[in-house]
Amino acid sequence: METTPEVLINKAQRILLICHTNPDGDAVGSLLGMGWAMRELGKQCVLACSDPVPPIYHYLPGSEMVTSQPQGPFDLIITLDCSDLRRLGSVYESSHLSGVPIINIDHHITNANFGTVNLVDAKATSTAEVVLGLLRHLGISLNQTIATCLLNGIVTDTRGFSTPNTTRKSMEAAIALMDAGAPLAKITDQVFNRRPLADIRLWAEALHTVRLEGPIIWAEITPAMRLECGFTEEGDAGLANFLITANEAEIAVVFSQQTDGRIEVGMRSVPSVDVSTVALDFGGGGHPQAAGFSINGSLGEVREQVIAALKQAWLEQNSSS
Repeated sequence: METTPEVLINKAQRILLICHTNPDGDAVGSLLGMGWAMRELGKQCVLACSDPVPPIYHYLPGSEMVTSQPQGPFDLIITLDCSDLRRLGSVYESSHLSGVPIINIDHHITNANFGTVNLVDAKATSTAEVVLGLLRHLGISLNQTIATCLLNGIVTDTRGFSTPNTTRKSMEAAIALMDAGAPLAKITDQVFNRRPLADIRLWAEALHTVRLEGPIIWAEITPAMRLECGFTEEGDAGLANFLITANEAEIAVVFSQQTDGRIEVGMRSVPSVDVSTVALDFGGGGHPQAAGFSINGSLGEVREQVIAALKQAWLEQNSSS
């Protein structure tokens, strides 16, 4: 019998759902939305992420249930918004999950198709949009809880329906979720207009490091900055999205140094520039205009390598256009 999502889900009793490290709004929304949907089917679910849910998404129902230490056994894994197994981080590495079937749900063009079943749609604006399609296929009725989580994913990954890949299909998906009770105005206000004071303080520190090199604007975040500002996450608090608004820049990069020696590199670009190829070369992934990766090394060495690679990619893309 053909292996399909329906077959794997119907057979499963206890499901582990995982999203990628340093989760964004689409990862969190898709994780929670899928988790609530599986509970509608009577499944036992554990929701996991190697890193904490950012405070900005604590308003989503079920955010407090996400754990970094899932206790097995599990007979099915559903990964959400993750382009390869490495992006699952310590949750997958430490859970002795080898041999457990995986449903890989994603929309990144760089997805490695690592699942037993791969539901990867690179034309979708968000993983939440792919999840919505699966729930319709499974005949699961939307309720306000599921719809709110999924609309959070679509709104965040389209930046309020403003990205170039926003389509009629994504707008229709949003309308369906609103019809099920998802509050668009509240979600938009929460993810774009509200942020913790620690985020603002971190921006203030990091903006002192901003430099412009040709078409590339970049900034750095150190553990000392995060400690000084009371910022407890590993990400950049949305700084890369802000930097790419500079008129003089076509690529924005934020280098976030972690206490364990890793450098988290977040990249954004204008629609005419694809940064996903560079992320892929460094073992990461993402979208043409939003991609990233994690790499070991000193801040200076990593910055030099990445900026050189981005300059080369920019030159190649401009010479071929």
